[in-house]
Amino acid sequence: MKSIFKYVLVLVPLISFAQEDIKSYSAWNSLIVDYTISPKFYAENELHFRRTNFFSDWQQFIARPSIHYKVTKGVKIGGGYSYIKNYRETIDFQENNVWEEVVLSSVYGKSSVKHRFRMEHRFIETVLQDNTGGFSIGDTEFSNRFRYRLSWTIPLVTVTEDKKLKLAVFDEVWLLTEKGIVPRSLNQNWFYVGLSYPLIKGGSLGIGYMNDHGPIGNSNHRSNHILQTTFKYRIK
Repeated sequence: MKSIFKYVLVLVPLISFAQEDIKSYSAWNSLIVDYTISPKFYAENELHFRRTNFFSDWQQFIARPSIHYKVTKGVKIGGGYSYIKNYRETIDFQENNVWEEVVLSSVYGKSSVKHRFRMEHRFIETVLQDNTGGFSIGDTEFSNRFRYRLSWTIPLVTVTEDKKLKLAVFDEVWLLTEKGIVPRSLNQNWFYVGLSYPLIKGGSLGIGYMNDHGPIGNSNHRSNHILQTTFKYRIK
């Protein structure tokens, strides 16, 4: 675990100063619904509709059901499955993965901080190119990926007694790993800053800017500038 933190601490400042060779502009929309099973257990489903060239073209669709358990007030564990459809100009391909996570949360004055540690076990379709320049789907490859997200939220404005406008910030590092959890290389990095507001009872809307940055090949990098909107709803 210490080696992972060292890797993250080294990567974050390097990412900030890395050259951005390929830029894109996208609009990502998410729907997240929680269902309370008991005081300790809840189920969740995420649907992500991701468009690129702002709203013009599909980039990705994700369905992610999961179940979570509250160990203590500040500790949660969970696991789930992700179906991912990736859209490309050449040929579309799919990924299926299963994952487990631990979330540590704490409160400092009016603000709250969360550390999320997630390990993904991925089954990804390979894309093959033939001699004529055509593309087809090949075998499925397996790999692991480790994700660490640091989140911070703080209320900015009290609109009514039970409704507050909040500032939300997070940074998430995605690391490709060896057979275990030892990091091998950087996959991507997300940075988000935005606002959230409880529109209805049990439901909140978040909107903000996110940057998805990552390497392409040995020397190039990509930077995806994203308008992110998220609607969260809890069913008790």
